Amino acid sequence: MSKLVYIASPFSKIWDKEFAVLLAEKACDEVAKMGFYPVSPVLLWAGRISENNSEERAKNLEASRELLKSCAYIYVAKSEHSKNSIGIKAELDLARELNIKELK
Repeated sequence: MSKLVYIASPFSKIWDKEFAVLLAEKACDEVAKMGFYPVSPVLLWAGRISENNSEERAKNLEASRELLKSCAYIYVAKSEHSKNSIGIKAELDLARELNIKELK
């Protein structure tokens, strides 16, 4: 079984992008301590793809969905921003469709 864990962490609605990256890094550290291999779209693409360009954002979201499909688990970063994130909700919905378990 794959030990890859998709890290769902907020990004687009957080004004301070450095803070968003820190949230993703912290979530990765938490998952790594559990013995899994974290995979974070935020860490892969932050600063490389414009969130303001709708075409680039759509490509980023599609790439993130493909990344999620290759993971055994999904982990949501512990943050107030995560609770209201439309993107994280969509990632969790896709994970449920694919029978990818949420790691807590």
